[in-house]
Amino acid sequence: MENEDKTRLFKSKEHPLISKTWMLYQPNLGISEFIADLPNLQATLLSNREVKSKHEAVQFLTSDERLSFDPQLLPNIQEGISLVADTVNKGNTIAIYGDFDVDGISGSAILAETLFHIGASVITYIPDRINEGHSLNEEAIHYLNERNVKLIITVDCGTTAFKEVTLARSLDIDVVVTDHHIANEPMPNGVPVVNPGLSNSEYPFKHLTGAGVALKFCEALCAHFGIGVPSYLYILAAFGTIADLGPLIGENRFIVKHGLDLLKDTSHVGIKALAQRANCNLKTVTARDLSFTLIPRLNASGRLGNAKTSLEILTTTDMGEAESLADNLDQLNTTRRNLSNKAIQRAHELVLDNGLKEHPAVFVYDADWHPGILGLVAGRLSDKYGRPTVAACLDADNIRASIRGPKGYEVLDGLLDTGLDFIKIGGHSQAAGFTLQRTKLDVFKEKFRDAIKKQETASITEDPIRYECEITLSDINPENLKFLKSMEPFGQSNPQPVFLTRGLEVYESRTVGKTNDHIKLIVQHGGKRFDAIGFGLGSKYDQLGSKIDAVYKLNENYWGGNVTIQLQIIDFVSI
Repeated sequence: MENEDKTRLFKSKEHPLISKTWMLYQPNLGISEFIADLPNLQATLLSNREVKSKHEAVQFLTSDERLSFDPQLLPNIQEGISLVADTVNKGNTIAIYGDFDVDGISGSAILAETLFHIGASVITYIPDRINEGHSLNEEAIHYLNERNVKLIITVDCGTTAFKEVTLARSLDIDVVVTDHHIANEPMPNGVPVVNPGLSNSEYPFKHLTGAGVALKFCEALCAHFGIGVPSYLYILAAFGTIADLGPLIGENRFIVKHGLDLLKDTSHVGIKALAQRANCNLKTVTARDLSFTLIPRLNASGRLGNAKTSLEILTTTDMGEAESLADNLDQLNTTRRNLSNKAIQRAHELVLDNGLKEHPAVFVYDADWHPGILGLVAGRLSDKYGRPTVAACLDADNIRASIRGPKGYEVLDGLLDTGLDFIKIGGHSQAAGFTLQRTKLDVFKEKFRDAIKKQETASITEDPIRYECEITLSDINPENLKFLKSMEPFGQSNPQPVFLTRGLEVYESRTVGKTNDHIKLIVQHGGKRFDAIGFGLGSKYDQLGSKIDAVYKLNENYWGGNVTIQLQIIDFVSI
């Protein structure tokens, strides 16, 4: 059967033991004439990504500088560059004011390094997540004024900070806003907002992250001063793009792919030290690898303490300092992981004990939760229950909260639709946060649930497993593997392909892991044999027969200097 988003149901009656619905992902019913002559696997994957011509295929698969646009097309960028140049020429101090997540930290490092490169007097300021929150704040503005700052450049924030920017201008501090968040407030006259998402923006690519916008600003800045762009800035921009879940299409593909290529031979002492602590092989690293190794460690300082530590490791040139910072970040990440696991377990208990999973939006609260892990808690519950989730804690007399929502919901719009007077508010369509007076909590819950209930959404309670095409093991050949490699980097809007193969013979199998949570297999079909791993499928081991249908991804496995292909089984059913 077909549903509204043109996927086909893999009929559960064929497989009564199936744990999730499997659906064939077919956003485009037809394959264009250009790609029709390609092998079925390649044609299907390109068609699913709306690639219809040879030109589009070359752009997508090479992802080179042809996807990069002239930064001068960004709105207000010339005014911003002029303010920076004037401040530099006068010898005045510039402050880089960045957000405390990896996107903001990476973008701040990009701008700081560029300005140091051209000889500017620069200081950096990253607000404390707990005591200051996102974006500009008045105390920080006064602090920078005391440091005789004459220009503030924001990174990954500032678009909605009209009051704080107005204060800065009253103190004779110029401001340049570089951001990518939804713009819903004006700015004082003379304050350039460099944001590809502005309604009047002519920039062809609208999905740059904060680090991406910072990179483009620095490209224009380097051109103005007649110097080359330091290549390692693309590594930093790749970190920010991956961390902020920027869609890996268009210019973001170039940024990430170029950054990953440069990462293989980087001499950046901070990144190398952090990679060593995280057991991350930079020679073979992928976007997914970064999401599970370096990025959580860079995020940890901003979640639990001050993100300055992460900024320092991205800007240091001293190996001893880099190793000390890497140790600190590794320890913070361990603490963050332990706090998160306990909070997520408690949140699930709250949902089940109070019947919250039937509500249009889930609201969980614990006064003692650390503000830095609220987004992680909300995200985990939103993924599990398929609806917007608010995770909140107590902050003095206020409620501080993070919201995450699945595709199809607009959680920021939901917040705005409550009509409440938030102390702080901001975010995206699927991720937002706010601070609100505690006395308004009950009113908020009612109004937010009503707002979400009114939203039309195609989201379902449990996401199906979407596979892109059915293949045999003989399709896992050098030609197709090379093609899959060219499709990287995988991530948001370019997911790693999932395949279906029927009738796999199970040659060997066993459970692995400290608590037997995973299944290790050898499977064969048509004379071909591959190793396979099923993470988190240990509880289904008793259902494993001698022959299975399986949905899986193809991963490269590096061991002892050799590279082998391994099937990462997402789900299976015995036949």
